[in-house]
Amino acid sequence: ALLRLVQLGDNPTDTAVLGDSRLREVYYAVLKGDAGAAARRAFGVGNEIARVIEHVSSHLNEEISIEDMAAQVGMSRAVFHRKFKQATTMSPIQFVKGIRLNNAAMRIAGGMAVNEAAMEVGYASPSQFSREFKRMYGQSPKQWSRSNQPLPAGLT
Repeated sequence: ALLRLVQLGDNPTDTAVLGDSRLREVYYAVLKGDAGAAARRAFGVGNEIARVIEHVSSHLNEEISIEDMAAQVGMSRAVFHRKFKQATTMSPIQFVKGIRLNNAAMRIAGGMAVNEAAMEVGYASPSQFSREFKRMYGQSPKQWSRSNQPLPAGLT
């Protein structure tokens, strides 16, 4: 994740289009990884949010609602939303959408067909996937697949 962020280099177009999503990916990797406990303590949030993040990342192809996420950690919707945003700087829905789109982009860059990548990360509607993908990356998934070469082994 960090390597992909650094690879944006000095290209202002790449940084403008991909910078925020790559930075969110780094945040996610930190929260999920070995340093996650320390990061969560620094944010003042316990393991509940980390458990939800782990669940979301391993169930991308399923429907995920705020109510389900809140129930998983025994919080009301309002409390969960506040704590989640405190830990990630994003709403739960924004976070889920970002994780799905980042995963789809990595799959597409790895050579997977656009429709297959969309379905594998939980999008039932190709048009919705295309709209949200373009909003996040500044180009359609088809354009993305043509302009991004597969990542070298070990970087996906």
